[in-house]
Amino acid sequence: MFFSRSSLSLSASWAASQCSSASRRSASSRLGRAGTPLRLMAQHHATGQIPLAAAHAASGLHLLLGAIAASQDAVTQGNVDTLAAQAEQLEAAPEALETAIGNTDILLNMLKSVGL
Repeated sequence: MFFSRSSLSLSASWAASQCSSASRRSASSRLGRAGTPLRLMAQHHATGQIPLAAAHAASGLHLLLGAIAASQDAVTQGNVDTLAAQAEQLEAAPEALETAIGNTDILLNMLKSVGL
């Protein structure tokens, strides 16, 4: 299914409006716990690219969800300092997600090299 950038933004803002800040923090916490086994698996060289990519993706999503929760509260309270403090997470999230994509690409290239 194809989503334009504007429909994606609308969907994200609608979803954020439907969730309380507590549920956003809870989602971030659950994702952090779910990503822990992936991060533990990814520490072992023999694990391979898929768990490594999944661990990076989980980390990136965790960073984004944490920034969303903090930003939503800060916006409602007019807290500019908290908003500014989210910059580090917002810069780290794309790096983690790009690393996840890179690890996925490595595996896909390996499969292509053997004709799969």
